[in-house]
Amino acid sequence: MTLDGVMEAPGHEEHPDGKNAWALQHATDDMQRSKIEELFGVDALLLGRVTYQIWAAFWPSAPRDEGFADRMNALPKYVVSKTLKDVEWENTTLLTGDIVDEVRKLKGQPGGDILTSGSADLVDTLMGHDLIDEYRIAVYPVVLGSGKHLFRQRAGIVHMRLRETWAFASGIVLLSYEPAREAPTSRHVDRFAWTKEQIRSLDAAQQVGRVLATVLFTDIVDSTGQAAALGDREWRKLLDRHDRAARTEVERFQGRMVKTTGDGILATFDAPTRALRCAFGLMDAVGQIGLRIRVAVHTGEIEILGEDVGGIGVHIAARVLGEASDDQVVVTRTVRELATGTDLIFEPLGTVHLRGVPGDWELFAASTG
Repeated sequence: MTLDGVMEAPGHEEHPDGKNAWALQHATDDMQRSKIEELFGVDALLLGRVTYQIWAAFWPSAPRDEGFADRMNALPKYVVSKTLKDVEWENTTLLTGDIVDEVRKLKGQPGGDILTSGSADLVDTLMGHDLIDEYRIAVYPVVLGSGKHLFRQRAGIVHMRLRETWAFASGIVLLSYEPAREAPTSRHVDRFAWTKEQIRSLDAAQQVGRVLATVLFTDIVDSTGQAAALGDREWRKLLDRHDRAARTEVERFQGRMVKTTGDGILATFDAPTRALRCAFGLMDAVGQIGLRIRVAVHTGEIEILGEDVGGIGVHIAARVLGEASDDQVVVTRTVRELATGTDLIFEPLGTVHLRGVPGDWELFAASTG
């Protein structure tokens, strides 16, 4: 596998990003001799479906170099698959039953070692049932950046004990491990344990990018229909006028224009009343150029992501926008409570469930008195 853990397409089989043959590029004579010795030292091969299909397409007609192909073809081969109906490669047996039971039966038969090569999904299953006696991992001096990994991301912890290492001329290192029956222990586990104060310091540092803000989303009413009626060029001109008007209103009420969204805007404010005044100003401004909008406003924590914003507060505001009718400013209960005492009017719209947001949310239609 590569330094970043990829094991896919070491030869000329297809890699999804075209990054195949990375292992062959590093092949040296000493590495090839090691592979030949390994193959002649086993009595059978155990393969997953994908590896079998790749090898069965290549090895029967492969170059007869140092007897490698002949040995590959002559060895008994066992293929684990629920989808294959038959196998044509000589000396191949199809295993269609329970993988764990089938492999246990194989291991219980007389004979020498069984070699599994590639077959990441099969290895994952065998590892999960403690059916692998030795892992031989050839680590290649290359970072591939993409491709299938040998070990699954959500696999449980498996501790290994190093048996032996071999280094080759190309920089490949072959590592031999066996499963450790007990987890290792070390005094450094307790020595470098985090204190409560250290945890609090890290948490405080990671919260620097989180602030309390009022989020405003807008959306042009029937933008698709208007774009179709006007044509792309005229619609683009109208959108430019909309964006200029929106930027002017956001700046007027001391907000921050985060971005346009194609047919609307996302802006943030340090107070909900400013966001609401901006919303009403936006309706008037875009109305003068023949557009109508709907608006959503929510106050909550957001994450500052460079020039953009994110977090649950932004997510809630976006979902609230989906509840707004044409020419309507819809706000959450938080905004209504923070804007209490102003001349603004809040008409209850009921309680709704916002997709992807926990709990029920009470919404209000805001208007000026």
